[in-house]
Amino acid sequence: MKYILLSIAALFLFTGCALKHDIALVGFNTEGVLQGIFDEKSQTVTVTMEDGEILKGKYSSFDDDGAVTFGNTIGYSSGGRYRRSGSFGGIGMGINFGAESKKYALLTSETSSLKMEIAIMLRSWTRNGMGEAKTNDGRVYKIQF
Repeated sequence: MKYILLSIAALFLFTGCALKHDIALVGFNTEGVLQGIFDEKSQTVTVTMEDGEILKGKYSSFDDDGAVTFGNTIGYSSGGRYRRSGSFGGIGMGINFGAESKKYALLTSETSSLKMEIAIMLRSWTRNGMGEAKTNDGRVYKIQF
C-alpha cells in the first residue's frame, strides 16, 4: 500500500500538471475575447489580438512559495495568514494546496509598437490562474484559466 501511494504521488508530481494553458482575455472597454497561451515550460505568454497581431514575451515569477515540503510545516504567507501543510497520503510529504505564485510579462509585437503588460496569480496545486492585462494604447483585459 505504501508503494502504491508513493507511486501515485510521484505520478502527480512529474506528470500531473499541464505545462501549457489556453488563456482567454476578456475586454473591459472593448468587446470580444482574445486568445492566448501561457506556457510554463518555456516561461512565455503569447496573445493573439483582434486583428490577428501576435504579442509574445517571457514572464518572471515572484513569491513562488508553492514548494513541496516534508513533514508538517507551518509558514507565514505574504498575505498575512498562517498556513499549515500536513501529511499527504501518509508518506510524510506536505503540499501547500493554497500557495500562489505571481507571474509578470511584458509582451511585444514584431510588426508594430503595440505592447501588453500581464500580471497573473497562479495556484500551485491546480495550475489555474487569474489576472489582468493592459495594452499601451489603453485596452484592459481580465484573465482567468
